[in-house]
Amino acid sequence: MTVTRDDYVKQLIGRAKDGTLLLQEVKEIAQTVSEGRAGQDLYQLLYAVARAGGPVYEPLVAKYLIHPDDAEVSALAVQVLTGHWRVGATYRGQILELLGSPEWDKDDDAFMAAISGAGEILHDGFDAELLRALLRLAEEGRGEYDDELVRRLAVEAIARALGATHAESTRPPEGVDRSVWAEGLLRTARNRLDEAARQS
Repeated sequence: MTVTRDDYVKQLIGRAKDGTLLLQEVKEIAQTVSEGRAGQDLYQLLYAVARAGGPVYEPLVAKYLIHPDDAEVSALAVQVLTGHWRVGATYRGQILELLGSPEWDKDDDAFMAAISGAGEILHDGFDAELLRALLRLAEEGRGEYDDELVRRLAVEAIARALGATHAESTRPPEGVDRSVWAEGLLRTARNRLDEAARQS
């Protein structure tokens, strides 16, 4: 029985998840990606490298932060670098660029990942420019249309930035109205920015 390309890639992903992908295999997959030979399997192969290879492959993953050919690949790179490996601060310039909602990101994959990613970066350390960008999105959305989802994600990222756990950042405490909770977070974020401005 011949194994199709799709089946092979699925098996790779499964083995990357369960930890049975050999380091030599990871190295070969990484080489395929870095030589531009991944083709339509780029997302899956990059995922396998990140999952099974770990932070040693940071430079390879970082190359795909801004990837106009496939915004989902860009979103994956953001999630890996900010959420899993906690090295997002190194790439704050690219995260800010993605928060600007680039034209090539048609379905907002990279943009949405960057909102959450900014919250992760800020959870690990203060950055006035990133916090200002999140605050603007939480207060105004993108100003093009009523984008409640963008505002909600930005508020949740701000909660994370202010020290909330993942679970705490996605919903208000028991018995607290969501809008009251959100306003309190935004007020705290504004105060933090004012304080930082006074100290500089």
